[in-house]
Amino acid sequence: MKAYKVIIIIFSLMVCHNSYAQKPLYAFLNYIPFYSPIQHSAYIETYITVIGNSTIFKLNKNNKYQSSVEITMLFKQDGVIKEFKKYNLNSPEIIDTTKAKPNFIDQQRITLAQGIYNYELFINDVNDTVNKDKKFNYHDIISVNFDTTDIDISGIELIERYYPTVKENILSKSGYDLIPYVSNFYPQNINRLIFYSEIYNTDSKKYNGENFLIRYYIENEKNKTIVEDCNRFKKQKAAKVVVAFSEFNIEKLPSGNYNLVIEVRNKNNEIIKIKKVYFQRSNPRIDTKLTDITTINVESTFIAKITNIDTLTEYLKCIIPIADRSEKLFIENQIKLKNIEYMQKFFYNFWLSRNYNKPEEEWNLYYKQVILVNNNYSTKVKKGYDTDQGRVFLQYGAPNDIVFDKHDPSAYPYEIWSYYKVNEQTNRKFVFYCPDLTGFDYVLLHSDVKGEIYTKNWETVLHKRDTPVYDYNQQTEFDYYGSHIKENFNK
Repeated sequence: MKAYKVIIIIFSLMVCHNSYAQKPLYAFLNYIPFYSPIQHSAYIETYITVIGNSTIFKLNKNNKYQSSVEITMLFKQDGVIKEFKKYNLNSPEIIDTTKAKPNFIDQQRITLAQGIYNYELFINDVNDTVNKDKKFNYHDIISVNFDTTDIDISGIELIERYYPTVKENILSKSGYDLIPYVSNFYPQNINRLIFYSEIYNTDSKKYNGENFLIRYYIENEKNKTIVEDCNRFKKQKAAKVVVAFSEFNIEKLPSGNYNLVIEVRNKNNEIIKIKKVYFQRSNPRIDTKLTDITTINVESTFIAKITNIDTLTEYLKCIIPIADRSEKLFIENQIKLKNIEYMQKFFYNFWLSRNYNKPEEEWNLYYKQVILVNNNYSTKVKKGYDTDQGRVFLQYGAPNDIVFDKHDPSAYPYEIWSYYKVNEQTNRKFVFYCPDLTGFDYVLLHSDVKGEIYTKNWETVLHKRDTPVYDYNQQTEFDYYGSHIKENFNK
């Protein structure tokens, strides 16, 4: 059986352009692949939310105020446009522009032949007369690759809210109008994680029409432990398309990075197919639960032997690169308070949560990486784990490839780290540079990994060594004599 992998791209994109009299334009984009077994065709759904307060509202023919943005999407293969979409997205009409302006949402459905596409997005504010011709240009690679002969899963669409369908429209699926949640960040005020996905070909002859099991759950993104009370099973009958449409209450979910996971299992409880989507949670009101570690017993554990306050402080500092937000806050507080008992209990619990059966072994493996990082990336004022390069190494592992140049005629010394895979993302890059020219501390300038620093004009900043930069949002690319940065990044 030939195995196919579907690369699902779910991300949040901040789109910006300048206007002398207007704030930057902010929009958020998600796009997800689906497949129609009935029509034997794949398609991409795109979801765009434009932040109303970031756009220009002008009087329209109805004597009301309205905003409009022009959106162009291109899907290319080998430089040839295979599909495109160009349209204006209009906001709701309003009467008073002194009040908060409404956000506006758009969804498109684009049929695509299976394959890999270079995706380009152009977006600009139609009412921006100052920068009328200035457009934001975003590029990505989309893979549409479904197995048409075996069980497969669509992308996972995150939902803000839903209603029973009264009249069929582009938001309608399975009898409901689904309002997309166009982000992967869940703040404190959102307590429901609603999702929609489709499972295909469970009626394949290979499985003889047997019932199967859908399992969906939330897991910690780092240690893959399943979140308590966020784990469900559902028995299903075989069909051409089976819908996975459900929700979790995340009111008590602590701040951190997570995956929403959907599994398809056979009658023997074996995983046939799995799909994940990454999301972040911010929930400060319950993060204090980490301080309740008084019940943890560290007697007869490896940490009980470590009683030196300086050693414990150093150990806590070196795990910050892999700690989540609430754990980092706890570490910072304990370093200030210097309570040996709490430091021991927290440190032991930290590794217990990552490897319940062998916490000491997990710590020893990690500490070997810390030593390696300290040997390679320490500076006169920083330990290796406290540098950007050390943090990235500890968090994501060793890069698959490194390109460096200390002698570019117009750029600061730089290094480009490439990873074949970062979590569910493929072909990701980190660009580090040394703006003080010392050759020791390379600062992270740009990355296309979710949650990392994204600098849209990073090439311009890198060349600021001998090229003054007046507009840090500049989109125009200069021709830098003798520079190989672009080709190094695209290797």
